[in-house]
Amino acid sequence: MSPRCMLMLFLLFAIPFVGLILSESGAIARADPPAKPEDFVRVQKGTLPIIVSAPHGGRKVVPGVPERLGIGVKLFATVRDTNTDVLAERFVADLEKQLGGKVWVVIARFDRKYLDVNRPRDGAYESENAKPYYDAYHNPLIAACKAVKETHGAGLLLDIHGQGEFMDSICRGTQNGKTVKLLKERYGWTAVTGRNSVLGQLERVGYKVLPKCSAAEEVKEESRFTGGHMVGTYGSHTAYAIDAIQLEFGSNYRERDIYPKTAHDLADAVAAFHDEYLKK
Repeated sequence: MSPRCMLMLFLLFAIPFVGLILSESGAIARADPPAKPEDFVRVQKGTLPIIVSAPHGGRKVVPGVPERLGIGVKLFATVRDTNTDVLAERFVADLEKQLGGKVWVVIARFDRKYLDVNRPRDGAYESENAKPYYDAYHNPLIAACKAVKETHGAGLLLDIHGQGEFMDSICRGTQNGKTVKLLKERYGWTAVTGRNSVLGQLERVGYKVLPKCSAAEEVKEESRFTGGHMVGTYGSHTAYAIDAIQLEFGSNYRERDIYPKTAHDLADAVAAFHDEYLKK
């Protein structure tokens, strides 16, 4: 074989091989950096005295964290509150259009199977690798509460959840009035269930609310949905001094073709509450 033919054969086989090496090295160089815990939580700083939390709608796998087993943990649950994350986001967008400001937002992207941020730390996760993700959720929530208290003197935290026990209802969770202590002191129970309350507005436009807004203050909330760690930690009975309500949306209100309307109606209700009780 002539030297020229040998050279051509060499180039025929060598060039694609060299190109493959360069391609692979370039892909390695362009690889995305490892995900950080903050990448698993949507956080938005706000200008309004309104905070929205949605801890149980995420779908992301948490790297290096095994699924929880729940051994010895009370009220253990790993079920996702389907569409509560997208409901919260649509609600925030609609509300901001109405009020012309920014809502404080903390929404989980991680799946509840790996950690549950609506639990005290000792029952929230089983692997220490999950701790940074727990902190990535609660730290901005703490910052939001402090900022709202300092800037506005009062505020409202809505913790968005889903439940399937009462599919056509929204369950109110205030730990039977405890987490809205300041709201009651300033305006009475009417601010929680009256005409311009969040839940009163929703009931007026056709939503079923449990307990009914027409019920007296002493009527207890549904035992499984009285409000969890989030409202219990940041409610106005604590040093954070932010009135907090857990909203448990029945599955009928969270269906894919329904939740945009639910979000819009919730935005209308919160806008009315803001104008009546929060607007300076």
